[in-house]
Amino acid sequence: MRSNAPYEEGFLILLLLTAIIGLLWLFSPFLEALLFAMILATATYTMYLKILPKVNRSETYASAIMSTVVFLTVIVPVTYLLLEVGLQVGHIFGQAQQWLSQQTPDSFAQLNQNLVKIIPIPEETQAQLIEQLRENSGKIIKFAQDTIVFLVSGVFGSTTSFLTFILLAVFALFFFYRDGHRIAHHLKVLSPLENYYDTMIMNRFSNLSSILLLSVLGIAFMQGLVFAFVSWGLGLPGLFIGMAIAITSFIPIVGAALVWIPLTLVLLAQGNYVGAGVVVFFGAFVNGFVIDNIVRPMLIQKIARSIGSGTDDLAVANHTLITVLSTFAGLIHFGMIGLFFGPVIAAMAITIFDVYAHKNSDLLDRT
Repeated sequence: MRSNAPYEEGFLILLLLTAIIGLLWLFSPFLEALLFAMILATATYTMYLKILPKVNRSETYASAIMSTVVFLTVIVPVTYLLLEVGLQVGHIFGQAQQWLSQQTPDSFAQLNQNLVKIIPIPEETQAQLIEQLRENSGKIIKFAQDTIVFLVSGVFGSTTSFLTFILLAVFALFFFYRDGHRIAHHLKVLSPLENYYDTMIMNRFSNLSSILLLSVLGIAFMQGLVFAFVSWGLGLPGLFIGMAIAITSFIPIVGAALVWIPLTLVLLAQGNYVGAGVVVFFGAFVNGFVIDNIVRPMLIQKIARSIGSGTDDLAVANHTLITVLSTFAGLIHFGMIGLFFGPVIAAMAITIFDVYAHKNSDLLDRT
């Protein structure tokens, strides 16, 4: 009797690939929320293990407590900022829309004429530019009105999508806490790799998630807190500015400068030179130099020691080129949430390369 073993193995692999592709396609609308929840759960899983004995080892209670804590300390502040920004932007755009609706081609042309005269260009060029603006004033007003409607719909549409994303992430977070160890064990069983390599990949993912997430949140909290107190001292809305500084600090290189530089310009325009100087000092020196360049490496080292992470994890987390490029790439592909996704995905790719190099060390030419 002819053996069907090779056909069975090939058919089973085909079914397995079909199942994986089908699940990815089915859950594709939720993959970002699931990945975000997985990173949050992995980064804070040690806290979950500490809570577990205090609730009589009830996984359900411990998962509910951790999900609530993460929701209140991480997700609620970000959601508040986005909603507040959405409302402020909507208010500004509403005022702009009202002002544009009151403009006529003649009044708009006169306004542009006054603005053009300020520009240091030859008078002949100014006259030509003013004439072009006068002829196209109606089209410019119509374009500006359409642009404002588009931006407002985009802002509120993005806010609505983000709230849906948050609800899905919190829902998934509970189950990642409760069933995370069983999921990890099941993946080890299904993986054709040796358990040593499975454990290496999972530990690297866990350590990097913890280092990247906790260090980013820690730096964001410190920078936001500094500017909240500075803003209150200057009579500005401290909570809103502090939250804006905290969120923009996630972005490498430019970071919180996206907030404090425009704030400085506003204070200068108002004639508040002392306030502008204070903002520049705390933005450029305290946040930009002390917290970013001195406190951040110390915080990463401390987090790594607390979770027992190796030097390889620190090398990836501290590698400026990888961090910057992966963060901006994540921002482009996933939006704001890609600030977390990018570095983790890049670090996991490097981990896979390390596993390959370790497993095939005898075959690789290292000369």
